Amino acid sequence: MVGQVTRSGPAGARQPLRTGNLRCVMGSSPGVSAVPPEPVPSEARAAAARATMDALSGSRDVFETFFESARIGLALADLTGRYVRVNGIYAELLGQAPEDLIGVPVADVLGGGDLGALDDLLGARTGSATFERQYVSAAGEVSWLLHGLATVSSPAGTPSWFAVSAQDITERRRAEQELRDLTAALTERAVRDPLTGLANRTLLEERLRAALARDRRSGESTGVLFLDLDGFKDVNDTHGHAVGDAVLRAVASRLAGVVRPSDTVARMGGDEFVVLVENASAEVLDALEPRVQAAVGEPAVVGDLLLAVGVSIGRALSQGGQVEAQRLLTQADAQMYAAKRSPR
Repeated sequence: MVGQVTRSGPAGARQPLRTGNLRCVMGSSPGVSAVPPEPVPSEARAAAARATMDALSGSRDVFETFFESARIGLALADLTGRYVRVNGIYAELLGQAPEDLIGVPVADVLGGGDLGALDDLLGARTGSATFERQYVSAAGEVSWLLHGLATVSSPAGTPSWFAVSAQDITERRRAEQELRDLTAALTERAVRDPLTGLANRTLLEERLRAALARDRRSGESTGVLFLDLDGFKDVNDTHGHAVGDAVLRAVASRLAGVVRPSDTVARMGGDEFVVLVENASAEVLDALEPRVQAAVGEPAVVGDLLLAVGVSIGRALSQGGQVEAQRLLTQADAQMYAAKRSPR
């Protein structure tokens, strides 16, 4: 019998399967002939269609051939929602012997996820629906199946039974996940400094605009520390850019370690960094500045070199968000250059 369902999020359910040998039965479209068919009069087409339907009507042999040779999993269920017949592919997809599924409730196989829609369909005995479900084999292999369920009625319109289908969509789901992962990675890369992994200017300005918008609603303030490294040019000129890059990475790591989780450290380019401090005040910035100076001033070990740089810091406070993002950065930048020119 089908194993116990274990949850796997809103998209589906995980069920242990008897075997890990799963087969993809996604069909492909037949080739299209390049030679157009001879036109057939509409009366002849209608007559041929009637003759075909007459020949198929009541033909159990045709049904048997179709049911057993179909390239997707097929099953029949009675009006109580229990399987009365399954073809080989359907059973194989579920890792079951066909006879073991007879009498099993369809809901046990399609359990999990949007059970409400399944219950509604089985209860109403009308309409159709599709369900994507995740399964796990005894060997731990994950597969996804697309199930179709439709009510079949008699010529008089009375519900007679349910037609059930199943297709392996594991590769499709895997491709979709890979695309989502790639999109997320590209999105993240677009807002990160490639050398240090810090936020870049784009992400900083986006977060700063959002913080100022919140300030205008709440009356809070956002602070900005603008940093420029002192002595970094000498490091680059003396030891080369590879060593300089190592120093920048060390500084970036230390800065990220002294701010709050809600703050943002960004590299603006070259040896310039910005710390965005949300829910800030003059006292908060006063407490943060010496931590930043100590973090930057700690010598960096690069190979057998011990290299130290300093930092000039400018600051600006939004005062309730009543300033534009670029203006706040410009104010902090100007204060940084003033600090750099001041004797220390």
